[in-house]
Amino acid sequence: MNSQKQLKQRIFGLDVVRASAILFVVFSNLFYVLDIYNPAFISLSGLFGYFGVEVFFVLSGFLIGTILLKKYLSDQFNFTEIKTFLKRRWYRTLPAYYLVLILNIVLALVFNYDFSNWWEYFLFVQNLFTYDIPFFRESWSLSVEEWTYLLIPFVLFFGSKLLKISKKISFIIIVIGLIVLFHLFRYYAYLNLEIYEMDVWNTEIKSTVIYRIDAILFGFVIAWLHYFYKDFLYKLRVYLLIIAAHLFFFQFAVMNVLKFDLVTTPLYFKVFYFSFTSLIVSVGLPFFINWKTTHNLLRKPIELISRISYSMYLLHYSIITVLLKYVLDNYLSISSKPIILILYIGFTIVFSFILYKFYEKPMMDLRDKE
Repeated sequence: MNSQKQLKQRIFGLDVVRASAILFVVFSNLFYVLDIYNPAFISLSGLFGYFGVEVFFVLSGFLIGTILLKKYLSDQFNFTEIKTFLKRRWYRTLPAYYLVLILNIVLALVFNYDFSNWWEYFLFVQNLFTYDIPFFRESWSLSVEEWTYLLIPFVLFFGSKLLKISKKISFIIIVIGLIVLFHLFRYYAYLNLEIYEMDVWNTEIKSTVIYRIDAILFGFVIAWLHYFYKDFLYKLRVYLLIIAAHLFFFQFAVMNVLKFDLVTTPLYFKVFYFSFTSLIVSVGLPFFINWKTTHNLLRKPIELISRISYSMYLLHYSIITVLLKYVLDNYLSISSKPIILILYIGFTIVFSFILYKFYEKPMMDLRDKE
């Protein structure tokens, strides 16, 4: 595939979404890197990290949902097609993940971390039903992604055999049914898990696969709407973005003022908090889907960050942050926060680019050849 064709296929708005999401996640670690423990700053960091990952979920759902929808609507949606889909996804995600996982295991040995459950990471079961992630903590969201890739195509395949209606309708019925199902899983958690602290909520519900797959499925809904009602979404894209901005302000500002929290509103926090965020991202996404291109001066840096975003996610915390913090605390006496910030951002981008250029992209090229 030549570079001109790749350029035409890239949608700048989706690069903006992907680049923004990874920068949100990278920002969420600044309080630790810079030794800023102001409660307001830590809260803001937590919000950025949470929202960045949720954006990744919905965006991934839109992209993967679009691929699966096209396959689903064809007469050749069978196990061979599912195998091809999985093979392409695994070429895209697993090689870089396993390389960074091995680096994390080495660091666990060096720093004497608990890594007794290291084998779980290779099978993505470290947070499938319960949270068991003592190291490589950002891997929780990758488990959510991988289990979605594995499960949803088969659910769609068997669902298409059971529902004797048009594929257009059966696809959205299956997706909405799955979203409801994962809400029921969280409702079960609400009834049976006594969680009163945000740290426990963060691990036992927010970061557990069985409770989070519906975040990606919201992106499937947008994929379906975009496929069948593209012109309608295009006309409403600006209004939808405005609505998303207002919903964002309502969830993360107004509801805080109104004292919505885990203790006073446990049903909301355990069941519907994530749905609200996914809805916000989904409503705003059509604007960016239809933002096709822009000037090179703005496009090139955003496209770069977008391209290396997966490598940045893999490296930014457990590798870059941990090693930089260790060096600063033990070998370098740098008190200037701007210099530390430049080192953190610089190392993250440089090493992520290296991982992308010399490992992640060659694996994708190999996938395309096969």
